[in-house]
Amino acid sequence: MDEQKIIGKLEQDLSHFLIGEMCKKNPEKRSSAEMYKYKGLNIKADPKSTLDEKTIFVRIGVLEAEFKVDSCEKNSGCLAPEEERLIMMWMGRSENHSYLRAIFNKKNDKKEIAIIPFDLEHIYNKN
Repeated sequence: MDEQKIIGKLEQDLSHFLIGEMCKKNPEKRSSAEMYKYKGLNIKADPKSTLDEKTIFVRIGVLEAEFKVDSCEKNSGCLAPEEERLIMMWMGRSENHSYLRAIFNKKNDKKEIAIIPFDLEHIYNKN
């Protein structure tokens, strides 16, 4: 699966999770304007990062926080404490955790060819 498709699925899943958890006590709150901010949340990950600790950024409205993928802890940034707690809980779920790790563990299938025949240079140099 493509990295952007994985992130899109994770964004949608996190959005539904946050709305569901925030509205457990009061289901009527689900249609309020306050819950609309979760529909537009963004997850940003840099799979080409050279850092040892892989992180994702979660943006809700104008606020953003960085979370460690392996330990599911907040690294930096600021969201509401309840949102941070719920995001860490969501990241800790096995399916979500494996999807997040898949973004960073994706192998680069493009192999470099050491020797390119002269008559085939036009094929291999299509960057």
